[in-house]
Amino acid sequence: MLTVKEVYEAVDGFAPFASQESWDNSGLLVGSMTQPADRILTTLDISEEVIAQAVQQQVQLIVAHHPVIFSPLKALPQNSPVYQLAAHGIAAICVHTPLDMSPVGLNAYAHGLLAEPLALENAQSVLEPSWTDGRGFGWIDTSTRTWTPQALAQVLEKTFGTVRYSAKETPIRKIAYCSGSAASMLELAAAKGCDALITGDIKHDRWYAAEFENIALFDCGHYGTERFAAEILAQWLRDAFPAAQVTANAGDDPAKIFIGDEKA
Repeated sequence: MLTVKEVYEAVDGFAPFASQESWDNSGLLVGSMTQPADRILTTLDISEEVIAQAVQQQVQLIVAHHPVIFSPLKALPQNSPVYQLAAHGIAAICVHTPLDMSPVGLNAYAHGLLAEPLALENAQSVLEPSWTDGRGFGWIDTSTRTWTPQALAQVLEKTFGTVRYSAKETPIRKIAYCSGSAASMLELAAAKGCDALITGDIKHDRWYAAEFENIALFDCGHYGTERFAAEILAQWLRDAFPAAQVTANAGDDPAKIFIGDEKA
């Protein structure tokens, strides 16, 4: 019988929990280390859809990117995902910032996706180092060709889905990338000589900041840049535990985009 503890230790080997940021809450968040974990579901977020699938498939452990408990809980209503997990005896391991920073994690995976279509030189550096060993968030690389914002947005749309991008025309070669929500790194990317920053969840004021910094900005969405977490985690666990039943489900983007000619 595979246990939650064994899965926890395997994940820790790929994305050490000790590397999480001080504000993060990665680790075993629901259940105990001694619970069985022969049936595992990996996901981006522990949503209603994911919990329903886990219950239907008699999943014993969910391994997710985003923490199902982030802020301290002051109540536990029945519609809480934490309550639902506990009620069905499903454990939950969440691996957030360690997966972002792992050499085989989310940002590294995105570099692999973009290396060929963006003609990257494959000479990466870390955008925001956080640890003395060089680990950190995002990456910087340089393209062998010069891009316009429109041409770069077209490539990103094929990789991530819907893309918003800054209207200011600027030639792009040196590119910074960070999955999730990293628009706060805009000035850092500009200071490092980057021509563009690709991330998600960009707030209104950041678009004007990009104009002043003369750097192109691309919003590929939090979900769009991180939905790959489910498959990354699943592949790690399939390799580590070939006998386990591991299913990946990134879930649906909780935000929908309305297209004008859609039928009601």
